[in-house]
Formats: sequence, C-alpha cells, structure tokens
Amino acid sequence: MRKRLEGVLGLISFAAGSVDVMSFAKLGGVLASAMTGNVALLGLYIGRGSAAAALSSMVALIAFILGAGAGAYAARQRAQHDALRLLLVAELILLAAGASFWLAAGRPSGGMSGNGVIVLLAMAMGLQIIAGRHLNLAGIPTVVFTSTLTNIVKGVTESLTGKPGRLRRDMWRQCAALALYFGGALAAGICVYTGTRALMFLPVAAVGAALVLLV
Repeated sequence: MRKRLEGVLGLISFAAGSVDVMSFAKLGGVLASAMTGNVALLGLYIGRGSAAAALSSMVALIAFILGAGAGAYAARQRAQHDALRLLLVAELILLAAGASFWLAAGRPSGGMSGNGVIVLLAMAMGLQIIAGRHLNLAGIPTVVFTSTLTNIVKGVTESLTGKPGRLRRDMWRQCAALALYFGGALAAGICVYTGTRALMFLPVAAVGAALVLLV
C-alpha cells in the first residue's frame, strides 16, 4: 500500500506542475495551485493597475480556499483510503470540467469564461492539498514545493556534514515529488509551445492514474 501511496504522491505532484503552467500561460498569468506565487502576482497586478489580471488572481485565491475548505470538511472522520478516493474523484471531476469548458468556450485566455476555468482548476488544487495531507508522506503538500526544496537541501547538508550513510527515504520521496512537479510543468510547457489541444487534459490523466492506483 505504501508503494501505491508514493505513486499517488508523484502523479498528483505532476498534475499540480501542469496546472500551474497551463493556468499561467493560457489563463492570463494566474497560478491555480501555487498560492504563494499567486498572492505575489495579485499584489503586482493591483500595484500596476491591471484590474482584469488582479480579478483573475483573486478568483483563483478564493476558489483554492473554497476547494481546501470543502475537502477538509468532506474528508473529516474518514479513513485514509476513503478520504483520498473521495478527494481525488472530486478533483478529477473539477479538472475534467475545467478542461472541457476551456475547449468548449474556444480556449479563452481571460474574461468571464477564463475565470470560470480558473475557478474549477483552483478548487481542484485546493482539494489536492488536503489529499496531500491525507497521504501523510514526508510532509509533501503536492501543490507548493518551497518547503520541500528546503527539506531536501537540509537533508543533503546534514548527510554531507554528519555521519556518512544513506539518505533517508523521506528525502528520496521529496526529491521524486519535486522532480515530477517539474515534469508536469515541462510537459505542459511543451504542449503550450506546440499548441497541443490536449494541454488541459494532462492533469486529468495524472489524477485519473492516481485514482487507479488507489483501487
């Protein structure tokens, strides 16, 4: 079971990386998963008077909070496996709805249609951060990796300056999750560059595969 949970961790990390790139590149410079960066962008947009961009960032922030709140409420008092399955099913539905709506609306980059897609993606990422808590593997949240990178650097430093030995398994998980987040971002970046219409379905496929692992 632990191996399956590690697989789920990697797949949803990949999903978060792809969501951030495609929302930033295709939905008006918004980060749908990394809320620290999104709050910084919100400040930038307000500071330079970009009302439309600021609104989109605010929409993402509110939707993420709603998704996390709904996920925390729905998963309370549930066993780990049941909570994860519920959260990932809900996330998959939101991601698929966002991808379908984006295509049906003519791939909007902003406006009401674009903000509608942002709501769906950011709520999905809010659910995912709660799923990451229920995975409970090495404290990896799966949607933001600053703390994970810090833990990796700390672990490597302690290994090099302390007693020689093998790196802890938690750190290997952290490295793998960070690498897969980057992999998702890279895959989405290639899709953006090549104009691939299936761009929005990258995270759908990743979360769907994570659900298969839980069965």
